[in-house]
Amino acid sequence: MNKIISMLVCYLVFTGMQAQKITREYNNVSLSEALRQLNEQTDEYTISFLYNELEDFRITTSVHRKTVPDAIRQMIGFYPIRMTVEPGIANPSQQEIIVECPQKTALRYKGTVIDEQGQPVAYANIALLSPQDSTLITGGVSNESGLFVIPCEQQPVLARISFVGYKTKFVMFDSRNARNIRLKPETIMLNGVKVTGDRIFSKAENGHLTYNMPILLEVYPADNAYEALTRIPGVIDTGENLTFCGQAVTLIINGKATTLSADKVVERLKSMPAAMLAKAEVMPSAPAKYHVRGMAINIVTKDFAGTNQFSGQLKGGWQQNKYGTGYAGGSFIYNHNKLGLDMSYTFTDGANYGQVEHEANHPLGDKRIAYEDKTRNRSDGIDHEYRIGMDYAIADDHRLCLAYTGQWNSTRSTNTTTGTAQSTQHSREHTYLHNVDVNYAAPFGLQLGVSYTNYQEPRTQSLEGELYDINRNLLVDSRQKVSKWLFTADQTHALPNDWELNYGAKAQFTNNNSYQTTLDQNQQPMPDATSSVDYDERILNAYAGLSKQIGKSLSLDASLTMEQYHATKWNEWRVYPQFNAMWNINPKNMLNLSFSSEAVYPSYWSTMSSIYYASAYTEIWGNPDLKPMSKYEVNLMWQLNHKYTFTAFAEFEPDYFVQLPYQTSDRMAVIMKETNFDYSNYYGLQASAQFHVGQWLNGTVNATGLYRHDKSSNFFDLPFDRTRLSAILGGTAVAKLSQRHSIQFILNPFFQSKAIQGVYDISPLFYLNASLRWTSDNGKWSVIAKSNNIFNCYANTRSTVANQDYAMRVWMNYASASLTAIYRIGNFKEKKKKEVDTSRMGY
Repeated sequence: MNKIISMLVCYLVFTGMQAQKITREYNNVSLSEALRQLNEQTDEYTISFLYNELEDFRITTSVHRKTVPDAIRQMIGFYPIRMTVEPGIANPSQQEIIVECPQKTALRYKGTVIDEQGQPVAYANIALLSPQDSTLITGGVSNESGLFVIPCEQQPVLARISFVGYKTKFVMFDSRNARNIRLKPETIMLNGVKVTGDRIFSKAENGHLTYNMPILLEVYPADNAYEALTRIPGVIDTGENLTFCGQAVTLIINGKATTLSADKVVERLKSMPAAMLAKAEVMPSAPAKYHVRGMAINIVTKDFAGTNQFSGQLKGGWQQNKYGTGYAGGSFIYNHNKLGLDMSYTFTDGANYGQVEHEANHPLGDKRIAYEDKTRNRSDGIDHEYRIGMDYAIADDHRLCLAYTGQWNSTRSTNTTTGTAQSTQHSREHTYLHNVDVNYAAPFGLQLGVSYTNYQEPRTQSLEGELYDINRNLLVDSRQKVSKWLFTADQTHALPNDWELNYGAKAQFTNNNSYQTTLDQNQQPMPDATSSVDYDERILNAYAGLSKQIGKSLSLDASLTMEQYHATKWNEWRVYPQFNAMWNINPKNMLNLSFSSEAVYPSYWSTMSSIYYASAYTEIWGNPDLKPMSKYEVNLMWQLNHKYTFTAFAEFEPDYFVQLPYQTSDRMAVIMKETNFDYSNYYGLQASAQFHVGQWLNGTVNATGLYRHDKSSNFFDLPFDRTRLSAILGGTAVAKLSQRHSIQFILNPFFQSKAIQGVYDISPLFYLNASLRWTSDNGKWSVIAKSNNIFNCYANTRSTVANQDYAMRVWMNYASASLTAIYRIGNFKEKKKKEVDTSRMGY
């Protein structure tokens, strides 16, 4: 054992002796501070500079795997600063890097160039002219944050600020600080041809398709992180989750995966301001080091380490469907040098409405019995969500993060069923969630994570119903209690010739202690509706991966993961390969080929061996034999001119599972049960494009053609083998209603043609959401009026396989309108949050 440890230590030391490569995010940091941190990190160079001389020059940039001199060159950018590398004098084994401003002047002009929306204009040209005769004195260029610093002794000066696509502006500078300089878009008419400047917000970077979110949101505004992600061309909000290239997307925040259920993801992201997003990395095949697989979007937020600030946001509003719900909350950030604290709280109180209709010709023996009902749901409740986190930047790339997240929810709901069956169901439930996360990042590429979650959901229910001669008077007491531990360890090494090695492991231990007790009208337990479980689940995996950057054109990434899944009835080993290749054909064209594989696990509640009576006619069965399914995805994506994306994809899902209906022929009951298919396979093509009409209308449009093949040999006594070709259309249209004020009208349509899911036939769907958005000139206030599902569209499904004849119409998102007000304190950009995994919890 000691020998192994010694060899490992020697290996790490040897790896550290390789040519050092720097990876670092800088957000509005002074060049002096950035150089100081870099000097502490490197052993190969001594960096010499005058702290006060470079303090005015602030930088915002992302350095990825560059040598120290190259990293400094990138930091300097267009600033009037010189860097020289000389042999070390005091220590010959080190080289000395000297960074200085060659223009030794006491006076410097500095300011920030922004556009009409207050977003920075990078690489704008600033020329300082003599006020007397407009001769050129000196000049400079703004950086990625729009900031410029120009040494110049003369005072005052006339500044000429210009950038392609904007009107040239002249400003008299008579003081050191020019503050914000706002540019207006320019439209030029050339021989009847209208020419406007377009800003590019996507590029191929590090093997991913990266979107600059601040620039994207200038064109397609959003007020929360979830809306912001739907503005990415090709991303579709299906109402249940986000998809890209026809596949469900896993969301990652700063390299940390979140596996929340779709509704929890939507709730969390809607509470996050869009301003927190720096960029979004779209990955058709996520590298194994992220501990997720398949299609993913990595959301990168800005790093506040090294700054001193207090900022926040207050938000409140009202949503109305048939009933009303009020919500309010706040998020606050405090940073002081290396220490960062963040707190958030959201309170919701009100009632929601939903509706489900059933229609059937039930096969009872050799007869057909007509059946129809309508169930109206009203749920009243309050919800508290809260979080407190701490980040401590020990040194450059050396950080400790602690966070606690909690939720307390109390809900009362009533389902009233009328029609052939008459029933009333009352339920009362609570949600208790406690989560503690600890994350540690070491400067030599090691990352460790520990997470503990305790989730409890007790519920009591009563059902009084009748269907013909069937009477059900039931009392149900149930509870789900899940405790989960998660441990992760990841290591990255920079190898010679631009290779990168990463490897790591994950261990997840879960205890599911849940029960359901159902009493009949005589207060006697019903055996088929009473059960309990107390079992442990274990998931262990280890992975190794390699990535390679070949010049500026080709990026390769591949990994292999071995995983063991152990539960009461399952003890399986699986191997998951992953591959991604991105070719930058030229600056405007990109081609990407990817392959990924993963496992999807059923929810804890769906594996219980019990029956839940939803009404006098509908029964929901658990399935203790339900097993995980596998997913294999292949994507070929081509992006043209940064505006048009074309994708061909295929997805293979052995052992796919979903809840489907089955009408039993020996009694009047429809059974809803999750079962494993033989497979569910998809093949498709997707195209997305951006468009604009003058300066008043911008938008995106996407179209997907999808061929689906579902096969099951063991669905009760109804094996099926079904195929269907479907089309999906969606997009975003943003109309600027006022050039003087920030008033915008946004439309989000979604259409899906006929589709299938197992035995279901799904009728065409059309959703339309609209919003009207106003933002004050100083950006402090925003007021948003929204209408979701304007035409009150519903999901219409029908099963007519073999002797089945069952239809269900579901208004899961009933038509609603809302009004929200947001007030920002300071330059608020909300702190990143690591989400709590509740994807397999809940009923």
